[in-house]
This record gives sequence, structure tokens and C-alpha cells, in this order.
Amino acid sequence: MNNKARIFEFLYKNLGDGYNINQISRLIGISVGSAFKILKEFEKYGYVVVNSKNNALLYQINMSDKAKELYEKLEEEGNRKSKKKTKIICTIGLGSNKPFTIKRLIENGMDVARIDTFNLHNKNVADIIHNIRQVSSDIPILLDIDAKTTRAWTRFALKNDLDFVSVPGNNTEEIYQINRILGYNNIKQVIGDKIKVIVKISRASLRNYKEIIGEAYGVIIDRNRLANNIEILPKLQKEIIKECNKYGKPVILSGNILNSMIIDRHPVQSEVYDISNAVLEGVSCLMLSEEVTTGKYPLEAVKAASAIIKSAEVFNTENIQNSNYDLTRFIGNAVSELERILRIDALLIITSGGYSARMISSRRLRCKTIATTSREKIFRQLHLLWGIEPLYVNINTEDISNNDKKVVILEALKKGFIGKRDQIAIIASIFHSKSKRTNFLEIHKVNEFLDYLDKISIKQSA
Repeated sequence: MNNKARIFEFLYKNLGDGYNINQISRLIGISVGSAFKILKEFEKYGYVVVNSKNNALLYQINMSDKAKELYEKLEEEGNRKSKKKTKIICTIGLGSNKPFTIKRLIENGMDVARIDTFNLHNKNVADIIHNIRQVSSDIPILLDIDAKTTRAWTRFALKNDLDFVSVPGNNTEEIYQINRILGYNNIKQVIGDKIKVIVKISRASLRNYKEIIGEAYGVIIDRNRLANNIEILPKLQKEIIKECNKYGKPVILSGNILNSMIIDRHPVQSEVYDISNAVLEGVSCLMLSEEVTTGKYPLEAVKAASAIIKSAEVFNTENIQNSNYDLTRFIGNAVSELERILRIDALLIITSGGYSARMISSRRLRCKTIATTSREKIFRQLHLLWGIEPLYVNINTEDISNNDKKVVILEALKKGFIGKRDQIAIIASIFHSKSKRTNFLEIHKVNEFLDYLDKISIKQSA
């Protein structure tokens, strides 16, 4: 974002009595001279008005259709350059498991690879896993398991160090059984490097879907499985998404996403509306199946889904609220409020088991959100979460020091996630108890924080 866009966005979001040039230049992080030239240009074209108070000139947005149009244009331009926040899961089958195809799917927007075990043998699945890992060790793998072979494939997932298993869940007892095979007794123990259980909502589980959401890491709304309830499906979809976001659970939408693109190069209008509505409702991921495995245009389908998602996210500005007590959620709310009144370019989450990232993801923040971990499986699993940019850094996430923060910031700079003049928030867990809950929030200018640490280092070595 250039300086003009930064100033305009700041004034647009912070309506009130106005700001003088010194305040604007300090808050935006540019020189007074640059701020003065830009504000004069905005004043000339009627985007800002200037008032005098106590011998100071105060600038504020001239709220008009013209200003609103410019803001939306800047939002669209910024969104086109940024990554989408809603993730895309692609099914990799025997016909789409060539390394070149997988690489192109990733380049076009695939965040998670799904393998459907139906009618596949162990060797088939092992070959697909090998090809995915050959292309990228970062992409998480979700193994979709049929009800009749749940135990065998869950053990296979453990043996092959996969990231997620998706299972049919008619009741919580079935989820308990999977949890026990994976090595934990309930959802509260799902931390660290353990496989996460995603439950497929079926017609039989609609009666108790809230209990199932409570026990699962996340859920899949497979609209093909709910076809008999087609007249109430939109209402069910909205309620399930709302319930998942309330508790910070990822929710994946599957079935008839871009069916027309199985045989056609372009989506139909109804599919564009459908995907956009799902994004606006708060879905975490969209799953493409036949569009990728048997369709004529798998790369175009992923690219189209990405474009529709990004377009919808421009206007998806409402943060999802919930009333459950959790310190991590309150910190998320604090960052959301800071983002509204003060420019926050990025949020850095330092997490050991991924819980903080999952909770913050449910807040649907507008700023770039980077989750840092030192565990490879957690790093892969973070790719499933809405709006999260995973970052692997070899630090001690159990006891965060200033040097650890420096390492994280330098790696984020190296990856291009943040800039030296950005203002960032950092959240982590320090001096924590066994719960390891997030209890720490700092705000820094990147260059000022790094300069400060360099000065401290020089003093200590002197």
C-alpha cells in the first residue's frame, strides 16, 4: 500500500474532529513533507476537508459518494495484490496426482490437499502422499475416511504423519472412538503435533450438530450428503457456520461448489453468488472435488474460486462476535478494536500448538495475520485456518524472549509478509501456566523495534 492509500485509509477509518499533519505523519510512518503534499492533493480534489482549531489545521475525510468510491477502489486494488483469507481444499485423486499438476494447483490457490480413500488401496494413497510431499512439504494433507474403514485408515494416517482426518459423525460417541485411536480422550487435548479430526455433518447428525461441533476440531458441510434436506439447506448452512465461528472451529463447505467447471472453462453466475455468500457467511474453506479429480479444467476451477473469494472478502468487514470467556478471544477483540482505530499492518501470533491462531482466525481480522510455530505439523495444519499465513521459525515457543521476537520479525520480513515501516501487533504466551493461554500483546513499528534491540545488544557487548 502506497502513502496516498495509507493516509486515505487512515482518515476514512478514523472519523472525528480530524488530525494535524504531525499526527498523521507519525501514525502513518511517513515524513511531514510527504504527508503535506498528499493532503493538499486530497483537499484539491475534495476528498478531505480542513478545519482550524487552536491555530492548527485538522484534516478529515469529506464523507461523500466520491470518497466511498475511492475507498472501495483502494480496497479492491489491495485485495488483488494480497492473498485470499478463505482457504481452498483440492481433492487429489489418481487422475490428478502428477507432481506438475499438484504444483500448478498450489500456484493457483490450493491451500490443503484432500485424499478420498473411497475405492483406493493403501499403495494408491501412499503414492499420492509421496507426490504431494515431493512438490511441497508445507501443504497439509486431509485424509477423507469412509465409515466402514475408519479404524484402518486412521491408523494409516498416524503411520504416515498426516495432518487431518475427516470422518462421518452421526454422534459424539463415534468422534470419541476416533479420538482414542489418535491418542487423546477429548477435544481439549488436541494440541501440539496430533492429527486433527474434521467431522462430516450428515443428515443423521443434524439433530445434534452443536454437540458434534463441540467435540470436533472442525466440520465439513457436505451438501451432497444433505441433499434430502435441500429446501432447508441454506438455513442449515448458515447456522452451522455461525456455530463453528462462535467456538473458533474451522468450517469447510463441500459439494456443488463449481460443478459447471467440470465440463466448462468458466463458472455460471449462480456459482459465483453461492461462493460469495459462503465467504460472507464466514466459511473457513471451500472444497473442490470432481472439479479437480475428473474435471476438464482443474487449474481454472481453483483460479476462479480464488478470484471469487478475494472479491467477496473486500466487503466482508464484519468481525464475528461471541460471548464465551476466553482470554485469547478477548485479546483478539482488542486487536480488532486497535485495527479499527489505529493502523495495524499485520498481527504476528507466536503459537506452540495452534490454539491461539485458531481463535484469532475466528475473529476475521482485516489485517494480515501471520502465525509462527516451531513445529512442522502445526505449521502445515495452520494452512487450513481462515486468514492465517503460516510461518515456520526455529525458536523456543515455550518461553518467548525479545530475541525470539526478533527472529520471527526478521523471518517475516524475509518472506515478504511485513515491511520495515509496518506497524505490527505481536501476541504470544509468556510466563504461562500449564494452560499455555495467550496473555501477551505488544505493538511496535518494525524498524523501531529492531533498532531498539540492536542498541541493547551493543550496550551489552560493550
